[in-house]
Amino acid sequence: MTPPLPEGISFVVPCHNSGDYLVEAVDSLIDQPHQFPYEILVVDDGSDDPSTLAAIARCAERDEVRVLRQEHSGHHAARNAGINAAAFAYVMQLDADDRLATDPPLLTAGSYPDRAVKFLRSQPHVAFVHTMSRMIGDFDGLTISSYPCREELILRKHHVPTSIVHRREDAVRGGLYDPRVLKWGDWAFAVNLLAGRFRAGAANNIVCIAGPLYEYRVHARTRRVSNAEVSEFDMTLLVVEQNLDLFRSRLARDDSAEAITLDVLAAKPSRLADLMRMAEYDLDQALAVARQRDFSLSSPFEGLGIP
Repeated sequence: MTPPLPEGISFVVPCHNSGDYLVEAVDSLIDQPHQFPYEILVVDDGSDDPSTLAAIARCAERDEVRVLRQEHSGHHAARNAGINAAAFAYVMQLDADDRLATDPPLLTAGSYPDRAVKFLRSQPHVAFVHTMSRMIGDFDGLTISSYPCREELILRKHHVPTSIVHRREDAVRGGLYDPRVLKWGDWAFAVNLLAGRFRAGAANNIVCIAGPLYEYRVHARTRRVSNAEVSEFDMTLLVVEQNLDLFRSRLARDDSAEAITLDVLAAKPSRLADLMRMAEYDLDQALAVARQRDFSLSSPFEGLGIP
């Protein structure tokens, strides 16, 4: 029997030609007010850009950082490599061009990772913890999906952020990231994790720490996965087929994977539905998002993949 991992958090930062953004990402992790032990796993996914290689070398000089290298295999493979190599019981992903918030007023109650670990270690019925995301860079403001997740909503195709904090063992049991899912991979990963816990007889409650404590960078410098042209039906079907037992149980249906996939996609929230759900959670926040977007439900920067 494998001994349990020590309590602490492993930050997985997949990187492919992210340039100096990587240094900002790593610094934002180190600058958190940490209570628990932690490590930063930078997974170099075959970078060949000189500025990125220099940034990785700078990060590798930090005692908190381990660098893993692999041939270019895609961000899912890089994330899985980081989870598999994690030295601590809890894991959080951070994209190499994003950051954790370091503004002191947001951290008066402690860092997002520490607060998340406290929930997970004391409440076994919690599957994962998440926080709100604030966009930085070419657009400033909250994402329109800034409201608490629930298992029911996730199975109806509501957004799941990259930055969830979860138990490493739950991720491994659920099958990690599926490289076949070329888009909506964070949603697919969360469903896999929930399904693994479901099969083990564990509850799937989800905790939200409002924040916003994650900073999602909007930019055109590198091509984000969110901009790829991929069939949403095909990708969703892969996830439903792999976790058909969970979908059938929670949706109280015994239909085919194809029929359930069509219903899942039909239930996916519009921007208006997202905004209304945000208003139920925090009306002032929803009004702020509406003003930021000039009262338009379409994003003014659609090509940049703003959620």
